[in-house]
Amino acid sequence: MLDESAVGLSIEQKFTYTWRDLILYHLSVGAKQEELEYVYEKDLKAIPTFGVIPCAGTFGMEPYEPQPMMPTKKIEGLRTDGTLHMDHKLVIHKPIPVEGTFSIQKVISAVYDRGEGKGAKINVDIIAKDQDGDPVFTNTMGYLNRWSGGFGGSKVPHSKIGIPERKPDAVKQDCYPENAPLLYRLTGDTYPLHADPQFAKKCGFEKPIVHGLCSLGYACRMLAALLFPGEPERMVSIETQFRSVAMPGDAFTLQVWKEMPGEALFRMVKDLDGKAILDYGKVCWKE
Repeated sequence: MLDESAVGLSIEQKFTYTWRDLILYHLSVGAKQEELEYVYEKDLKAIPTFGVIPCAGTFGMEPYEPQPMMPTKKIEGLRTDGTLHMDHKLVIHKPIPVEGTFSIQKVISAVYDRGEGKGAKINVDIIAKDQDGDPVFTNTMGYLNRWSGGFGGSKVPHSKIGIPERKPDAVKQDCYPENAPLLYRLTGDTYPLHADPQFAKKCGFEKPIVHGLCSLGYACRMLAALLFPGEPERMVSIETQFRSVAMPGDAFTLQVWKEMPGEALFRMVKDLDGKAILDYGKVCWKE
């Protein structure tokens, strides 16, 4: 049974990667020939959202499992099918190197009660430390578990991020290729929803869908180009809520509002119907 007693449950892994893994990630989030710092090993730099890879990683993780390991597996009797990734925050403590080995700790940091029959929200922190023991990045993943709730726990806190009603200060367009989820899953998130048409239909989708964290990677790459071009290492944090499903081939527009020095808000919307893929987004960087 899920309740607040799950807070503190954790697992540990190691994550090892090379420059080739980094470039594969960059290609999977839309990096192009003109973005040479992301696609060529000479003078290679990391798009900061490479830091999300250990969250749902399989390749390069030790111990290895064919599906991502999470501390929720320690909750006895927890039903995890239909789990929904609601929101995500990534904090960068120091620039991500082009290759390395990290110690990864995944720990349940909060459990919120949405009410009887409405499920529960589980926050999992994924913390990466380098071989000197210094933190490199921290993720906080917010999940909805549909089958829990009604245990009398704390209510889900509301986001304090509000998107301005005025027109965005900057926009940037892009499009997912038809093989976007097939490419992104090679970075380690091998959940069959993103590859198997029959599995996708069982989940209620007409075909495999784009990973939410793939969309966040696209947004991060585009935000860097707009706000601190050529210097992705200046990013401090990025956060967003996942709203509507993105499909391979969808064209989209990133909308950006510059609120103050070193801080901007963003939303990513589908060009076809204007629905938000990512919403209530915020990015911070060093000036």
